[in-house]
Amino acid sequence: MRYRNSILVVAVAAAGIFLARAELGPYLPGSAARFLSIDSAESKPSSEAGMTKGAAGHARGAVTVNATAAKAGALPVKRSSLGTIVPLASTALSSPLAGTVAQILVKDGAEIAAGTLLVQLDDRTINANIARDTAMLAKDQAALDEANTNLKRVTALSNDGAETRQQYDDAVAAAKQAEAAIGVDSATLAADKVALTQTQVRAPFDGKLGVILLSPGAYVAPGEDIVTLTQMKPVYAEFTLPETDLALARQALADGQLNVSISPTLSQDKTAGETGPIVFIDNAVDAPSGTFKMRARLDNANGTFWPGQSLRVTVTAGEQKDLVLVPTVSVQPQSDGAVCYVIRKDKTVEVRKVKVAFAVGDTTGIADGLKEGEIVVTEGQAGLVEGTPVEIVSAPVVAPETVAESGAGAIE
Repeated sequence: MRYRNSILVVAVAAAGIFLARAELGPYLPGSAARFLSIDSAESKPSSEAGMTKGAAGHARGAVTVNATAAKAGALPVKRSSLGTIVPLASTALSSPLAGTVAQILVKDGAEIAAGTLLVQLDDRTINANIARDTAMLAKDQAALDEANTNLKRVTALSNDGAETRQQYDDAVAAAKQAEAAIGVDSATLAADKVALTQTQVRAPFDGKLGVILLSPGAYVAPGEDIVTLTQMKPVYAEFTLPETDLALARQALADGQLNVSISPTLSQDKTAGETGPIVFIDNAVDAPSGTFKMRARLDNANGTFWPGQSLRVTVTAGEQKDLVLVPTVSVQPQSDGAVCYVIRKDKTVEVRKVKVAFAVGDTTGIADGLKEGEIVVTEGQAGLVEGTPVEIVSAPVVAPETVAESGAGAIE
């Protein structure tokens, strides 16, 4: 009885397998499929069978990816560096004369204009000298006037024969001596006036003061620093680039295409940056560091930058044309270079080795290995190998004429 039940179960199972042979065929061993007469080569014409099998395999093995089309274009040639703000002028002001501070007319940190009187030294002695020398000049001027009058009188008498030649020569000499004394007095008075100006410490240019180092009543020795004045507008941004960029920088400067974008390193304000032209490339490369120095001139109209402040520097040295542009995420670095996963017309992947020119932000310029209009994978590269079938989620935007010209296959 038990034996008959077993036979019945086997028979029912065999009948079920036979009836469902079309659905189970792809999952059965080849010999079993041929036994059930459901082998695709026997049940259908060879061409139709091959197409069905290929389509089924493609559908089951396709990898979902995002992709985009490569575009022809140009990228700006950029270099990044760090730098500092350097003032155009910064001077420690001092007095060339010894003296006592009489007045301090400004405060620490004041912003002042050129010519502003900052510190007045005691000038009483010099004013007294000026008064004395002015009087001496007046005295000698009177002596000169008298000598000239006497010379005119002697000359007239000499012409009439009333005076001797000796008397005439003495009158001429006296007039010349009086005239020379006037010259000495004038020079002495001019020196006094110069000394008077040296008792006044004035700003030689517009700028901002530092700390005033003296107070009223202090004695000042000749050459002793009183205060430092620094020009704040405009300023220089000073930075370095590696020696390998020297030729590029020089050529861009000659072409008028060398510019710089500057922003404070520690500032969170994204609008604090400023652009300006490069005005100086140093005349020598620093051998120990292998770099050369550059300076850019910044207007600093808003007073954003401060001398000694650290900077982020981006140098733009023209642009490189004739590149194929792709998103940077589509370029995969490898030990021997970089590759892009290019999608063929049949929606399979080609692992293409490419030559990267350089990248700017999220865009990479390809110098060789990729054509305009070709489709590259931007997301989902993990697990892709040569020939992997893919299914694109984000449809690439490619003009048909662009694809036709470049020889790339449009993906439907």
